[in-house]
Amino acid sequence: MNRSFETHRPVHLLVEIGRGRVQVSARDTTESTVEVTGQHSDDVRVELDGERLSVVGPRLRTGFFGGDADLDVTVVVPTGSQLDARTGSADITASGSWGSSQLKSGSGQVAVETVDGAAVLETGSGDIRAGRIHEEVRVKSGSGDVVLEHVGASAVVATGSGDVQIVRACGPTVVKTGSGDLRVATADGDVSMATGSGDTVVQRLNRGRFSLKGSSGDVAVGVPAGVPVWTDISSLTGRVRSDLVGAGKPAAGQEHLELRARTVTGDITLRQLDEVTKG
Repeated sequence: MNRSFETHRPVHLLVEIGRGRVQVSARDTTESTVEVTGQHSDDVRVELDGERLSVVGPRLRTGFFGGDADLDVTVVVPTGSQLDARTGSADITASGSWGSSQLKSGSGQVAVETVDGAAVLETGSGDIRAGRIHEEVRVKSGSGDVVLEHVGASAVVATGSGDVQIVRACGPTVVKTGSGDLRVATADGDVSMATGSGDTVVQRLNRGRFSLKGSSGDVAVGVPAGVPVWTDISSLTGRVRSDLVGAGKPAAGQEHLELRARTVTGDITLRQLDEVTKG
């Protein structure tokens, strides 16, 4: 089944299916196109109402949004369109640049390239990956891994057992997991982390406060040379190591860091970084 619509402005795209695959793309175009293949594809509702483009699978008695039948959905819409995609177990892949977006799947994987607005990304057991999120993002996964390459504002991430990696966090960041490893490559704002048994790493904390509550995982934080640091760290049975060189009290208006970390058995390491590593 193929449909096309003339759309000279960004649309609000809604996609709801059960199993299969969802591939959506935001491009510089004045025409939105929808292609659906698979069993019951002719029963999928596709309609444009004003600026709302809906692609909704049939709700059969055997299951959610199409039952056990796989549907492959491919959609192209104008750049800057909003996205609301919900699936049972289908993977969701969103390429291009989107406005505010929500991508939710029961057990499928979720991937989005760029979101210029706020984003909500959720999955029960699939992995989540995002390129650039320019505003705030909320992420939730039961057992999948999470990778965020660049977050321009606040980030709240929670997983049951999946690992979390953030390459660049520009705003306040809160990350919680039951047993996954947590890693932030570069943080430009406050970072709060909590994990039951995973390791925690902030490779470079440029400013703000770092706090960690952990049980058995190790902790490592990198601090730029010359930045004043206040610390409150302890481990019940683990080792605490630091090669930080004292920079004295911060001058009025000078950037400084506050580091708080508590673990039961994990080691805690504070590393001083050379300025050439600044990223």
